[in-house]
Amino acid sequence: MYIYLLFVHILAAVIAMAAVICYPLIMSSAKTTSQAKFALALLEKAAILPKLGGTLLLLTGLALGFLEVSLFKELWYVLSIAIFLVILVIFAGLIPAGIKQQRTLLQQTPGDDLPDAYRQSRRRSARLDLIANLAAFIVILLMVFKP
Repeated sequence: MYIYLLFVHILAAVIAMAAVICYPLIMSSAKTTSQAKFALALLEKAAILPKLGGTLLLLTGLALGFLEVSLFKELWYVLSIAIFLVILVIFAGLIPAGIKQQRTLLQQTPGDDLPDAYRQSRRRSARLDLIANLAAFIVILLMVFKP
């Protein structure tokens, strides 16, 4: 059972992380209002991947811990879960709120030039993306090297 759960856990990580890594790449390519609108619509559709993958990742990680109870005494395991919860908050709550705000700003913008308010909101989202990606990198390091 453990090996099958581990397989699902790794698959969920790939699903969640692929979307997380792509967020800043997609958004940094938007240079006009119409491109930004398209990029935000794409992100809204892709938002299911980190939510689904992240939830499955958390559940399988906890299930692995319950199968191997000694994991709950390991610092790397507990830290991984704690850091991962931060990542989930960012990608399930903060990033979608930023996307809604940016979309509203773009709908109110005549022309194709990106407004300054949008750029500021996008910078906040980019910082959150960076924090989440660094946190994900740390979680991966913890899981691989188990210090």
